[in-house]
Parts: sequence; structure tokens; C-alpha cells
Amino acid sequence: MPRRLARGQVLCAPGDGRNLVFCVASGRLRVHLSGTNRELTLAFLEPGDVYSTHSPAWVTAAAAATVWTIDTRAFLHRLSEDPALLPPVMAVLGRLLTGAVGLVEDLAFREVPARLARFVLGLVQRRGEPCGEGWRVPLDLSLEDIASLLGSTRQTVSALVSQWQREGVLERRGRRCLRIPSAHALQALERVAGRCEPAGTSPGRRTRRPRAPHSATVYVPPGAESREPIPL
Repeated sequence: MPRRLARGQVLCAPGDGRNLVFCVASGRLRVHLSGTNRELTLAFLEPGDVYSTHSPAWVTAAAAATVWTIDTRAFLHRLSEDPALLPPVMAVLGRLLTGAVGLVEDLAFREVPARLARFVLGLVQRRGEPCGEGWRVPLDLSLEDIASLLGSTRQTVSALVSQWQREGVLERRGRRCLRIPSAHALQALERVAGRCEPAGTSPGRRTRRPRAPHSATVYVPPGAESREPIPL
């Protein structure tokens, strides 16, 4: 049966007694861990994604959303009859695992500037569009959402974005667009992220970069873990 959720409404929480599987029909849901003063986002669920209410994470509507729910036993019965339902489930689990491992790695080994730089570079690689001498990147998440993905705070992320704007590393184009103005700016982000290879690095081991802006092709690295656009 369909259920409509307002932005910020909780669909399920750890220890929820309901045993349901749900499919996102529209909108976006956020899978996250929540502490007293902090939240960590593990993944965003988009239309077509399948998840369940019995997990150790919270699931909250990141935007107005509609979900279809079904009892877990009934879903398993449907799954046995139609194995084509399995790939969407595995795709979501894969994104959750990738997000969790990446978050642990960042929290353990990287400071917030490096985490944010890696995040922006990932957006450029997945969704960057050549624009003049740089790249235009569509965005659709808030600063608070991005901070939660990075295990930081909105204030810290906002201060870094403002600093990088003053330094010419990036430009804000409203709430829905980010622009990397040049290849030089991209290199500055790579240095902050720790992606610049030392001299003598084997060409076969170098990090791939987006194509030059004059090319109409947008580089998408193999195994990119997330398909959703993300805004400041």
C-alpha cells in the first residue's frame, strides 16, 4: 500500500517492530545513524530503490516522498517467484556498504577539508559538464545533508565552501549548481584531497581526471558508488 511522507518525517527507526519491505515510488529518503548531537548519512534512497524497516539505521524523508510497503514474508514469496526483484535490493545494499566503508575511512584518516574536496571531485567525475574553462556540476542536497554525509557540521562545511570561493577554487551558482572554474582549480582540490601523485608515479597508477572542458564527453569512473546529484 502507498504511504506519503513529508520532508523530515521518519519512516522507521532502530528497533522498529514492523517487519516491512518498502520501495521508493517518488522523492528521496535518507538512511542515517543518529546520536545525541550528530547524524551520519549512509545513503540516499531514490525512486526504484528497495529497503526494509528492520535495520539498525534510521530512514527519514529527505524530501516529500511516496513509498510502497509490503510485509517481508509476502515480499520474500514474491522474490522467489520473480528473481528480477533481487538486483534493486543488491544495488541498495552495495551503496550502503560502500558509503559506510568510505565514511569510516574518512573519519579515521582524513580531516574535513580533504573529505569535502574528495566529495566535490567525485561530483565532478560523475556529473561534471564542460563549461568554458571549467566544469559545471548540478546539485540537489543542502549543506546540512552534505555535512551529514561527511561526518561534519553545516557550519564547518559552509566555512570551507566560502573560503574556497574566495580563493577561486569553486563558484556557487545559486542553490542548484556548483562550478569549478578551471583545471588549475581542479588541481587545487586534488591537492587538498591528497590525490596529487608524487613525481615518478607510474602512469598506470595515476588518478583519472575529467576530460578537458572542450570535450563533450563527461568522464564517469568505473564503479562510481553513487548516482544521485548532490547540492550545496
